Amino acid sequence: MDRQHFQSRNLWPPQHTVRPRPLLEQLVERHRDGVQLEFAAVSDKLAGIIDDAKWLLGLKDNFDGRGSPRYSKDTLDRAIAFVRLQWQEYLRLNVEPMPLPEIGPGPQGSIDIFWDLPNLNLLVNIPADPKLPVEFAGDGKDRGRFDGTLVDPTQPNRGLVSWLTS
Repeated sequence: MDRQHFQSRNLWPPQHTVRPRPLLEQLVERHRDGVQLEFAAVSDKLAGIIDDAKWLLGLKDNFDGRGSPRYSKDTLDRAIAFVRLQWQEYLRLNVEPMPLPEIGPGPQGSIDIFWDLPNLNLLVNIPADPKLPVEFAGDGKDRGRFDGTLVDPTQPNRGLVSWLTS
C-alpha cells in the first residue's frame, strides 16, 4: 500500500459530539429520579419520626402515676440505632424505603417500635437495661403470628425486615 494514498481515519467521534440517548435509557433515568425523590421524602419522614420520639426524654419518674421510670437517652439511642439499621437492611434488600414505624413508650422505661401496616404488624421492644434481650412480636393477617428475642440487636435482622416486606 502506498503511503501517499493512505489516509488515517478517526473511528471515534469527537468528544464534543453528544450521542442521543435511547428512549429506554431516558425512562429508566426518570424512574430512578422518581424513586430517589420518594426515598428522600420517606427518609425525611423517618428523620421526623426519630426527632419526634425525643419527647419521651421529657417524661419524669412516675409520669403515669403507676411508678414507671423515666426514659433514658441511652435507651432511646439504642431504639433509634435499631430502626436505622433495619431501614438500611430493608433498603439494601428491597431497593425501596421501609414502611415507617411509630416510636413510643414501652413498659418499665423500655421503648416500643411499632409497624402497623394493612396486612401485618410488628412490635419490637427495646428494654431499658441493655443486658436484657430485645423482644419482638408480629401478626400477619394471612401469615400467622410469631414472637421471639433478638440475639444481637446491633445487627440487621433479615427475618424482621422480610416480615415487613409486603
